[in-house]
Amino acid sequence: MSIQVSETQFFCEFSSPQRSRLQAGILYLVVDNILDPEGEETQEFYVLAYGYAGGGAEGDWLFKRDSYNSCWVYGDTSGDEWRGAREMSSGSHLYDQEVDEVPEWTDQDTECYAKLMEMRDQYFCEGDDELTTVVPSVFDQHKQSDMVAMTGSPDGVSLGFDMDVLYDISPIWNLTTQYQDPYYES
Repeated sequence: MSIQVSETQFFCEFSSPQRSRLQAGILYLVVDNILDPEGEETQEFYVLAYGYAGGGAEGDWLFKRDSYNSCWVYGDTSGDEWRGAREMSSGSHLYDQEVDEVPEWTDQDTECYAKLMEMRDQYFCEGDDELTTVVPSVFDQHKQSDMVAMTGSPDGVSLGFDMDVLYDISPIWNLTTQYQDPYYES
């Protein structure tokens, strides 16, 4: 079965209006015909994330929402295995608890990873400092402010970037910038 991508979404934020350092940039695909372990079709997110990890280093992450197991699975962008998975602990709104058994990398994961990497160069490129940055024309096309660009609208009304994806994966990555759902901020 070939994957069927129904949406492609993008978000990035830089540390300054000069766009000298990518704080976080993510590209996600919504894939409609993923088969769960019982053979039922489901819709999942596959996410490619880059950003500043401190000390002049950059982090690169690959995520998959596994709705069957109610967790986010993660790895690096080498794309050949999942390194871990997190679920919500009781009473939490964050994916903060490691699961006991990490789901296996599947042929569907390979196909979705290949699609993400195929689309990667449309959104990301190598900057002057040899770190990943955003293609300038993409930033200008989706610019929300001097430092933020995203597909769609952040108002939650029009079809666009699903901020919940960002809020869910942010506590898992090692990037210096973390994003919290304002609903849960105290």
